[in-house]
Amino acid sequence: MDEKVSSGDVRLRVVELVTRAEAIVERIEAAAPDGRWAMTAFSRYRLCELLEIMPYVRYDGEAEGDPAVLLDEAAELVDRIEVSIEDLSWRLALGDAVRTAAADIRAVRDARDV
Repeated sequence: MDEKVSSGDVRLRVVELVTRAEAIVERIEAAAPDGRWAMTAFSRYRLCELLEIMPYVRYDGEAEGDPAVLLDEAAELVDRIEVSIEDLSWRLALGDAVRTAAADIRAVRDARDV
């Protein structure tokens, strides 16, 4: 993306992607009889906290797709959020949180493939 996009727009897109991924995982978690998706709860909660998203809130948008792919897209965008030097640690923590949540989702999803 070479277009000029405001940092606020990038942050809103990150929130949208994370919210959508969260809704998808919540739906999968509710349908899974074994509770294994609970292992992703900490990283997902940390991500929601950093973005000030309320976890476990009803989501009315499209709840389809691969949540890990959505989080990968969000991770790429996080690096484009312009912040002051005082907020740099927040952006770094957010990047780590989104990548960790994606990795946790993949680990739980792929555990059944072994």
